[in-house]
Amino acid sequence: MKKRISKKKHKFWLELDVVDLSQNSYWRKKLFDAEENEPFDIDKNNIDHLPNNLIKEILEYDLKYQVAKVPSDETESWLSEGGLVIFKFWVKDFPSVKIYSGNNPDII
Repeated sequence: MKKRISKKKHKFWLELDVVDLSQNSYWRKKLFDAEENEPFDIDKNNIDHLPNNLIKEILEYDLKYQVAKVPSDETESWLSEGGLVIFKFWVKDFPSVKIYSGNNPDII
């Protein structure tokens, strides 16, 4: 797949499905328990505990992402208001393509 098309596909699925892992109990626990900036791969070799639709997309398009818990100063301050923990999702081959989510640590 051409680089430009690959980047577009990665961005599309990042915004549509990958960021939703911030609502998945398994991934929430894994990220809350992790050190800040400790990346986890989301790709064809790491599909355990992913929703079936995301597994299908990863396998079909050879999508490669990473996710980590990051310091609150890495993004806009409003995202961490009220003690929310920041998860950063990004495209492994295109790190500038990223999205953040604010997550309540009391809800796993």
